[in-house]
Amino acid sequence: MRKLNQLLAGVSVAVLASFQAQATCVPADCSAMGYTKSASDCEGSDMIKCPFDTNKVWCAAAGGSTANPVPGMILYSDGTISNDVISSKTPIGVVAYVDESRRFAVALEETMDEWGGYDYDVSCLTNMDSSQAQSDFNGAANTQCLINDSQSHPAAEYCNNYKPVSSGTGSSGWYLPAAGELYGMSSNFEIINSTLQKLSKTQLQISGNWSSSESNNIYAWRVRLFDGAVYTYHAKHNYNYVRCVLAF
Repeated sequence: MRKLNQLLAGVSVAVLASFQAQATCVPADCSAMGYTKSASDCEGSDMIKCPFDTNKVWCAAAGGSTANPVPGMILYSDGTISNDVISSKTPIGVVAYVDESRRFAVALEETMDEWGGYDYDVSCLTNMDSSQAQSDFNGAANTQCLINDSQSHPAAEYCNNYKPVSSGTGSSGWYLPAAGELYGMSSNFEIINSTLQKLSKTQLQISGNWSSSESNNIYAWRVRLFDGAVYTYHAKHNYNYVRCVLAF
């Protein structure tokens, strides 16, 4: 029995020595194990802290992913999107519309201005009826046409110059949406407003917004965002809401 106990004791010591030897070989390099971010990088996402350095963390999607945006998500100036309000980041818009070929965000603020060029037919724009306007998604091209036109077009100029941040996503590229783009985002009216409210920003209005789509020399198309109505009613010299969008 004494020999058996001595043998078992010897085996235990050997096993313990082997375990200790292996333990000293485990790398204590957090980056090598995938913990490459800080807590601020992962704000708004689930995270796991490195056991060797709790300042290093891992998260599945820091600040959200741009791979699968859906209306109502927040677009930040670093190009990420998230459902969450992330205090360390600067929000610049709300995802307003997504389909297989296009996606854009709507600005967090708006103004009121006239379309411009009353009794003047813009030669680089096509005169559209309501059904054509409802299908017009060429807001970026329309805006550049209006900017380059000989007449002044304040609504388009406002969006062309809109810069909520000085650098990064949102510092350029904004445009006056076409009627079809406004019509498309109208189906997401409530979820967009819910996010704007969460950000303490001005919500989309019930009254009509100017689009960059033209009807004729007197009228340009407006869209009522709460129900998607595409109509003229007000002439180009009238003031209406202007809310810019950004493709991302």
